Amino acid sequence: MTDKIAGSSGTRPDHRRHERLDLPDNTRAVVRNADGVELEVGVNDLSGGGAGLKTETPFDNDSFVELHINGMAPISGRVARKFVEGMGVEFDLKDQEKEKMEEEVRKFRLAVVRGQI
Repeated sequence: MTDKIAGSSGTRPDHRRHERLDLPDNTRAVVRNADGVELEVGVNDLSGGGAGLKTETPFDNDSFVELHINGMAPISGRVARKFVEGMGVEFDLKDQEKEKMEEEVRKFRLAVVRGQI
């Protein structure tokens, strides 16, 4: 039972493939959909594979989006899921790009914690 709670049961193979870094509550970003509609969102967490975003008006599942976080290059992706407090975005990156993104995420989090961003 513990394995299922931890997400390692194999029932959701894409779940938590990448280390997620929680970010301070005041981390903000802008997400833009394919129609150019922009939302200012809070960033709950960030990983090499995606981001958890807080918003009262999430875009629909499978919507293509571009995430703009101060201190990082824009990142393309799609809405993988909506939830009560926002949406989960999966980045559109190849495996090698995901490894680079994971390193960039670690550097970004360190800069946020140090108050540089």
